[in-house]
Amino acid sequence: MHSRIFLAVGLIATSGLTLANNEIKAVKVSGASHPSLAGELPTGTLTLGRETLASMPASNLTEVLDTVGGLQASQLYGTNGSEASLDLLGFGAGANQNTLILLNGRRLSNIDLASPFLSGIPLAAIERIEILPGAGAALYGNGAVGGVINIVTRRRYDNSAGLEVNGGSYGSLGGSGYATGHQGSLSGAVAMSTLDSDGYRDNNEVRNHSAFADVRYQQDGIEAYFTANGEKQELGLPGGRSEAQFRNNPQGTDTPFDDAEQDNYWLMPGLRIALRGNTALTLEASKRRQEQTFAFVSSGSFGETVVESYSVTPKLEGQHTTGSAVHNWTLGLDLHEYDYDSRTSFGNRELEQSQRAWYLHNLVSLTPKLSLSAGARKLESTLSGEGADKEQDGEMYEGGIRYTFTGNLALFAGAQRSVRIANVDELSPFNPPIDPQTGKGYTAGASWSQGRQHSTLTFWRAEIDNEILFDPVSFTNRNLEDRTVHKGVSINSRWRLDKDLMLTINASAQQVRFDGGPFDRNDVPLVPEQTLQLIADWQALSWLSTQISHRYVGDRRYDGDLDNRFRKLDHYRTTDLQLTARYQAFYLKAGVYNLEDHQVVDYGNFSNTTNTATLYPLPERHYRAAFGVEF
Repeated sequence: MHSRIFLAVGLIATSGLTLANNEIKAVKVSGASHPSLAGELPTGTLTLGRETLASMPASNLTEVLDTVGGLQASQLYGTNGSEASLDLLGFGAGANQNTLILLNGRRLSNIDLASPFLSGIPLAAIERIEILPGAGAALYGNGAVGGVINIVTRRRYDNSAGLEVNGGSYGSLGGSGYATGHQGSLSGAVAMSTLDSDGYRDNNEVRNHSAFADVRYQQDGIEAYFTANGEKQELGLPGGRSEAQFRNNPQGTDTPFDDAEQDNYWLMPGLRIALRGNTALTLEASKRRQEQTFAFVSSGSFGETVVESYSVTPKLEGQHTTGSAVHNWTLGLDLHEYDYDSRTSFGNRELEQSQRAWYLHNLVSLTPKLSLSAGARKLESTLSGEGADKEQDGEMYEGGIRYTFTGNLALFAGAQRSVRIANVDELSPFNPPIDPQTGKGYTAGASWSQGRQHSTLTFWRAEIDNEILFDPVSFTNRNLEDRTVHKGVSINSRWRLDKDLMLTINASAQQVRFDGGPFDRNDVPLVPEQTLQLIADWQALSWLSTQISHRYVGDRRYDGDLDNRFRKLDHYRTTDLQLTARYQAFYLKAGVYNLEDHQVVDYGNFSNTTNTATLYPLPERHYRAAFGVEF
């Protein structure tokens, strides 16, 4: 394994160094949707801008994120990104609890084991996506163990509108529309989308409807903004397939009547006020409601869970100088309140959780070439409603350094101490007492860019203590007594080969293992050894563009196979092809996905009790077309 990692590192680094004569371009990472110097972290930050998003053969946010090296998006059912798991730096089954998801710097990650709801965020409203591998704990808090994904909506909208009708394989039919505009100091956007599909498998239908609105006002040192989103989804749950069923009938189901529904909305107001002395005060709040129901007819279980959350997150930002050094500092306070109400066939729970944190972060430009950053956060959490209150707390720290050489190459290095407190599902009375999980992470690498050419090479190592995981033997969530070690390398490169051809090469090689205890030196399940994404965007004619992408996911252990006693999930590769024709304001997109018609599995589970595996197949070759108009 070590030789394969070193070989992959050499190949990746060699491919990236062809761009070593490019010019560095600063990347802004912001806590809200406005630019923030305090967010220009000297780390391996990756940014997907509007142009990059528009060129991808992707129909939803999950498919976009799955192209990033070092980030894996695993889907159970492969329909519209529903129930997807996002994994930075290799946490397998615990990915959603160790990768923090933000919208404009505010938390979307849930307080239970549910996946984040991303299908309701329209790509047309996104200005950029910022990805911080192995960083962000001090700035953003609990759960930023593998890193942070921050989805940033547009700060100012031009006058535009669009309508689209789309359809494809498996009886899929949908549509979307948006309108954006500005007048004077006011700008905003509204968007709606709908999807109705039978899905790839039996009992795999999905009905999804969403609405999004974003309004912004800017004048005389004041910026006010309000973002709202609502989503309703119905989803059939076809369950897994045995190995024999996967070979003979991957589209079948043994759970023809299981289903789930979810309704959720977010309301996120904010206000930023410029003060004297290069300082600004930001006042932000949010209200979220998530309702999920499920009916597992196959096992005779059912339930409904409602989570209502409220947050207030004020922060003060400023800039001052000491000698030749320029300090960009942020002092913030995060207050989160959650009401959790679960009614299921195996018990009812009514809980309240309070999380309180303060943080301080400072980015110092010592010289035009050298910058340092440092930050600290103190977190306290209280869960009440089941006997004595359950208190958890933690301290997070991070720091980094970047040096930009004359020319276009920058080197960076960073370290962080992260904390993840147990969520409400993990603090269930059915589980033993669980302590906060802590981690030490280290990153180093290089970045370079020139115009529309960008590359970032990142090495990482993380040591996680008291990792919270599901034990398939005791059937409980618990702390792991011995640490896990995560290490790897990723390259994310995008460059223009000529005026009509853009090429993207994103790849990773990683090794995640238990360090000590009964699983010593075993692989952590569901973490692929290598990943690769190749994307070519060719403007073949003035009216016709072609996007072709190739994805490779390496071998990985089945979920639940902590002993590594079973064979690995097979690696796979898929190719997607999309053509886009435009005439004046109209466009027609046509795509074929999984072109080679491979049988693909992103997730599989192994049972030590029965010594059998269950697989969750993804679609074979399928098609999608869209007709639209943009003004």
